[in-house]
Amino acid sequence: MKRTFLLPWAIFFVLVLMLNCKKNRQDPDQPGPDEWEIGIPASKPRGTPLGDAVTKMIGSDGGMVTSGDAHLQVSVPAGSFAETTTISIQPVTNTLEEGSGRNAYRIESQGRPFAKPITLTFSYKDRKVTEGSENALMIAYQREDGVWCAKPTHVDPQTKTVTVTTSHFSDWMFFEQLTLRKDKELVEKKDQVELDLLETALLDSKEADDLPLTDLRDLGPTKYTSLSWKIVQGPGKLEAQRNTKGVMAKAIYTAPEVITESKTVTIQVEVTSKGTLPDPKYPGGRRPIGKMIFLTSIKLSPDSYFKGTVGGQPFNFDLKGARVQELSLRIDGRDSKAGTGINIYCNGLTGKVYNGGRGAGEFYMTYGQGTPRVMFWSFYQSCTEGEKFSGKLTLTNSADDFVEGTVTGTVYFVDNRCGFTESKEISGSFKVAFHDAP
Repeated sequence: MKRTFLLPWAIFFVLVLMLNCKKNRQDPDQPGPDEWEIGIPASKPRGTPLGDAVTKMIGSDGGMVTSGDAHLQVSVPAGSFAETTTISIQPVTNTLEEGSGRNAYRIESQGRPFAKPITLTFSYKDRKVTEGSENALMIAYQREDGVWCAKPTHVDPQTKTVTVTTSHFSDWMFFEQLTLRKDKELVEKKDQVELDLLETALLDSKEADDLPLTDLRDLGPTKYTSLSWKIVQGPGKLEAQRNTKGVMAKAIYTAPEVITESKTVTIQVEVTSKGTLPDPKYPGGRRPIGKMIFLTSIKLSPDSYFKGTVGGQPFNFDLKGARVQELSLRIDGRDSKAGTGINIYCNGLTGKVYNGGRGAGEFYMTYGQGTPRVMFWSFYQSCTEGEKFSGKLTLTNSADDFVEGTVTGTVYFVDNRCGFTESKEISGSFKVAFHDAP
């Protein structure tokens, strides 16, 4: 009887233990929304200098040092240094967020320690921060082993600044803990753009205020909910896809089959995070990430165009093209209805900028209108100084099948041996295919 009575209780306790073990067992790759992950941090090389350092002598009364670009302020309280110390701020390459377009900063104090915490304030205004990512901004420094570590960071959306206090100097920069990335920004017809919503994970550490960081990686399902994609502005198609962890945090944008003019497409992804980030000025010391709306732009490049103004009147040629003649380039545009046209003769193939002239590395152009044809030239014969040329041709992009650029200058109608009787200002831009292109 005794054994019969004890057996159900033994089974009950075993089940309770199993449930507790299951509850407490945590997948290191899928922590709870308010837990730091366990893993191996990413070690990065040190940044290389991008310019001269700004230096300032700081005495026992303290003071402030501002970076050369005014994006970083180092505030030193009184009593931080026992003797006058040189503080330097030097811009360096950002190995934490490569490709972000933001540099990091190397802050030094002649190797001298300081007695009081020093405040670093970064401005993220006009710093290529992904629109909508403010709630996920953090400041990090690089350890001697190359690992970047996040520090508790205060975000002030009113002043567009992020602030941290520190007891040591190193390479410092703010970063987007959650960020939207794309593999290209300028596309042509039928091109595709891959968009990824990615995170830099904060890893558990013995030092509560120093959280090692991972490389950018796919979002997991535990921390993020209600993720949705859409095109806010512009043509094209957008298809949401699952990432490697099953979250709809990827999307493929496909440009339209025909692009007649330059346009900007705006893509939005809305995500709600259940997680928090350390913020010393937020109640409880944790800042909720909450709902974020990320926006990014993709520029559509038209198939071909040759447009601008002549004498203040707009033109947009329906017939256009380019061709190579020996070591010269010719670019033509014509309006089949209006009967107007521009011909550009460029004496070179490898240059980027050509000024007016007939020699190598120079160009001239003509403008024609009406029937019978009236021709204007970008040069005329001066009665005292010989030929006078006008204009500037800039080739911004050249490939096997097209050439792109701008042209400006004055064209002249000449009916005498010297001088001219009429002139027109030309300003145009073009992207035209080669006639013999496949």
